[in-house]
Amino acid sequence: MEPADPGHPLVPPDDPEEWTDEEWLVWLEATDAEARAEDRTRPVTRSARVVRSAGGQVLGQAMLGMAIGIYGKRDEIAIVAEAPSGPGEDEPFQVTLDPDHPERSSVVIRADGDPPGDLQA
Repeated sequence: MEPADPGHPLVPPDDPEEWTDEEWLVWLEATDAEARAEDRTRPVTRSARVVRSAGGQVLGQAMLGMAIGIYGKRDEIAIVAEAPSGPGEDEPFQVTLDPDHPERSSVVIRADGDPPGDLQA
């Protein structure tokens, strides 16, 4: 591996087998150093500093708490799927949905050979 010029970073070969493990480690260390240098020179916006600060975190949580207090806690929808309104005779399961109380909805899977009429919720 040829030493790299300060202005030209190492370029990996087209065939990865051409380099030894040591050459790959040197290349990785060089690219990591370049990435760290770019992170330090990147400008930080004022809003990014405020959002990441302790005061910004407290203010954000207070705003979320006020939204829950004013509008109430939002219900999370677990699964939404369209299905026919009635169960078919050949389906191995029975779905009972309660739109007023979703936690009372159920799915009953019958064992092989059980007739659909013997399903119990």
